Amino acid sequence: MKLSVQSSIDLDDRRATSAYVTWLDVRVGDDRGDYGTARVALLHVGEIADALGDLWPALQRTSLAGLHDVYFAQGWYKDDYADGAGIDLLYIQSIELEEHWRQRNLDLAIVRRLASTFGSGCQLVVMPFRNAHEAARWSRLGFSISTGGRTNGFMHMKLGYRHADVVDILGSSNFEVLATDSSPPSPQSN
Repeated sequence: MKLSVQSSIDLDDRRATSAYVTWLDVRVGDDRGDYGTARVALLHVGEIADALGDLWPALQRTSLAGLHDVYFAQGWYKDDYADGAGIDLLYIQSIELEEHWRQRNLDLAIVRRLASTFGSGCQLVVMPFRNAHEAARWSRLGFSISTGGRTNGFMHMKLGYRHADVVDILGSSNFEVLATDSSPPSPQSN
């Protein structure tokens, strides 16, 4: 299976909102057909901060406005989310799959692959969750709830450390989550 990614990027776009967010339409499939789609945004946090000094002007009146109060303060990441891993933010807006493929963890494999490719220069991967069951499913990859005390909201995964791999061990399109140590290395004691 492969991910096919399409985007439309203006060469000379000086409008604040579209210049700082790159939307990606992702399709997953193989020679037998398409199995699902995802809608993803790369939020160019460093570019926004350099050009505008604050993220709010670029996010207000967009579908990404809800991210501002959760993840940003004073023109940059809040301390809880700034660990020096990268600058940008990868936002997974939606993943559409038939239940058959979700049961085979294809959605987890898609997000893991997007995080390790397009997210390589990102501080966080962020996605919405609708209920506790969904949040628990995504926590297998290393996502944590960002909007605690709510039944829905946002989750994040810090990209400073690898949390889990999602692999098709048998080549049968059944993906398995292989947990890895996500904690920072402990200091050596003498």
